[in-house]
Amino acid sequence: DKWDKDHLNWLLGQDIRGSTVGFYGFGGIGQAVAKRLMGFEIDRVLYTTRNRVRQDIEEQYNAKKVDFDTLLAESDFLIIASPLTKDTLGLFNATAFNKMKETAVLVNVGRGKIVNQDDLYEALKSSRIFAAGLDVMDPEPLPSNNKLLALDNVVVTPHVGYATRRTRIDAANLASRNVLQGLAGEPML
Repeated sequence: DKWDKDHLNWLLGQDIRGSTVGFYGFGGIGQAVAKRLMGFEIDRVLYTTRNRVRQDIEEQYNAKKVDFDTLLAESDFLIIASPLTKDTLGLFNATAFNKMKETAVLVNVGRGKIVNQDDLYEALKSSRIFAAGLDVMDPEPLPSNNKLLALDNVVVTPHVGYATRRTRIDAANLASRNVLQGLAGEPML
């Protein structure tokens, strides 16, 4: 009830139109997000993965495989859509944040432990990066007194990026079909 509408820059974010969107992990989830971003007139997609995706996928999304440092330096929005492994644990830390643009927005839909949350807090608090959106974190849920929740430039959702009726029905159907195929000795979907 206290809209600060008299300030010109109140609640301004970063424009995704014309931006470079980076993906750390560009498998099925990353590509699904990229598909949805096409309507927002982004300029290009950069991605870092172990293996290059097919050329037709790169062409479809105007995507280019780059090394991790290039991904950090050139992304306006950086989406983490990677599994947690020994190599990704804490990968997004102070060193990584210091290589990002001050206007960058970090979005984590992968796994919470990929991001060092203490370093993320410092990067956000000091305006080293512009903002973060977290659908995954460590622990889940974050305690209500977690320092990240006190920041104005972070949005936290309760690990519900998939939470639609259709998606949950599709997941249940897939699990059921896999059980039946597994019992029949057939390859699972």
